[in-house]
Parts: sequence; C-alpha cells; structure tokens
Amino acid sequence: MWIRMMKRLFLLTLLACLAGSATAEVTLRFSPADTLLEQGAVSRLSIMCDEVLDLRTIEVFVQFDPSVVASVGGGAGTLFTDSGFMLFKGFELTNTNEWHGYCVVIGSEDYITGPGELFYWDFEALADGVSPVNTIMVDLVAPDATVLPDVTLPATTIIVDDPLSAAPEIPGPGQGLRCYPNPFNPRTEIRFDLQREESVDLAVYDLSGHCVALLHQGRAPQGTLVCTWDGRNMAGRVQPGGMYLFRLVTPSVTAVAKGILVK
Repeated sequence: MWIRMMKRLFLLTLLACLAGSATAEVTLRFSPADTLLEQGAVSRLSIMCDEVLDLRTIEVFVQFDPSVVASVGGGAGTLFTDSGFMLFKGFELTNTNEWHGYCVVIGSEDYITGPGELFYWDFEALADGVSPVNTIMVDLVAPDATVLPDVTLPATTIIVDDPLSAAPEIPGPGQGLRCYPNPFNPRTEIRFDLQREESVDLAVYDLSGHCVALLHQGRAPQGTLVCTWDGRNMAGRVQPGGMYLFRLVTPSVTAVAKGILVK
C-alpha cells in the first residue's frame, strides 16, 4: 500500500510540475476495438494515439468486468519504450475491476512523438460474457509543460464466446444463423433454416446486450426464414458502425450470428 501511495504521489508531483495552459482536444482509442475471444485466450488491448502529437506523460485508469476477464499485466507502449529515454512507469490493479497505468519521460528536453502505442493491457478471457472496458481517467502532458485538458479515450468491449446465451450456434451446412453481406452497409440479410413451423424471435443486440431491433416475432413456416436489417433501431435511428449480434430463439433452438456494420 505504501509503495503504491508513494508511486502515485511522485507521479502527481511530476504532473503538477509540468502543468500549464490548455491546448487542443485529443481523442485516443483502444485497439483492437470490440475484441472477440474464446475462454482461456490471452490478448492485448493497446491505447493508441493517431495524431502527430508530442507528449511526455500518460496516466490512465481503466475499469473492466472481472467475472469475464482477468488482468494479466500492462506497461508503457512502444512510443515510450522505443524512445531510448529514461522513463518512470508502472502498472497496478487498484481494485478487482480497475487498473492504473502511467509513464513519464524523465528529462526536461526529452519527449515522444505520435502516432503510435502509448500503453497496453494484457488480459485473459475467463467466462462467457461481455466486459465493457471504460476509461475512468486519462491524462496527457505535452513537452512544453501543458496538461491537455480535453483528452478522451472512448470505451470498447471484450466479448468472450456468446454474451447472450450459453447455447452455441447451430452447426451443420444450411442450419446456422447467417447474415450476408458481412460486413455490411447499410443493410444485411439474415437467414435461418427452420425444420418445422414454430414461433420465432429474431432480434439485433449491441455489444452491451441491449436489444436494438426486433426483426421477427411470431410464427414462421418450415423452410428458410429471411429477414433484413437496415442498421436502424426500433425508433428508426441509424446506428453507429461496429459489431452487432443477431439472436434467434425458437422453442427448439437458439442461434447467434455476428455482423459488422461499416460506416
């Protein structure tokens, strides 16, 4: 505990010494976005800067779902580690569902220049589900001692197997739920081969598990069920690009397919 407090105090002191006037807004991103993994897999999530930007410091707090993924570790990105400069850096779990990472270039005349990787997080897929990865705080400091005031790092999502149902997608040619084209813009066609007449619910979910659109609800005859999704929600609003889940439920089967809406 004392070591953690001393590290935090030292980092805050460095940030305070470097603080200055405001500069332009900066948007960072997690890469890859909306990661899909099988249970037991280990993967890496990087914090990327896409701008030509001079920096001396990054500090970030990130939350995740520990029932879905486990933190393995993290560290400074290649922009820092390949620079050859002296660094003050660290990574630690501040809670079961939160990690804290930081890196500071030591030297008044030294700094890194983007674009590139600023930080990374390694994690293991524990169980089926969806883990949002949310930024609690992110700070950047420029070489001229300016603390950038409007830095954002939008959330991403880690999916382990099927986040909506424990039932696997139905195997066999002509049997599974499928969408084409995929990726798609602005619409895709979803098909499923019904072995008998029965009631069918076919819905679209986003990666938070919210129902975006209901494509079919009611009885359907034996044969191929065909539905189209135009990328809009139930209120008629166009949805953002990204990954969506198509889930079909009947009294006898459950199937899930993944589709990517490209913008």
